[in-house]
Amino acid sequence: MVDGGTNERPLVLAGILLGGAGVFDVLAGVGDLVGDPYVSIEGGAMYHYDVTGWAWANLAAGVLLVVAGALVPLGRRWSARLALFAVAAAVATHLLILTYHPLRVLIVLGLALAAARLVLRQRRSPTRA
Repeated sequence: MVDGGTNERPLVLAGILLGGAGVFDVLAGVGDLVGDPYVSIEGGAMYHYDVTGWAWANLAAGVLLVVAGALVPLGRRWSARLALFAVAAAVATHLLILTYHPLRVLIVLGLALAAARLVLRQRRSPTRA
């Protein structure tokens, strides 16, 4: 018995993973924008770090991941390219903020890279006639 939807399952899973990573990233980015600033105390002095630019970049990457996650199950070549571009943007922006949020970076990049692997494997698989 052949299931007609079996070929699309990896893309649906990739969309769920990308969407989940994007939603997690959007919520964390909004938290960085409205949260307290980062402060360190060294040698009796207090230093404030403004990470607003990184927060906006991560928020944009999260929105891009959500959009790519919604479109990748279509199975079109452009949607796969959009998903891979979104994953590349997420990797680039998250490597910048790795020292501030290592756990968030591991979660988001793990989900995004797993989705990218599914998309790439789906693109390489032979299509049925």
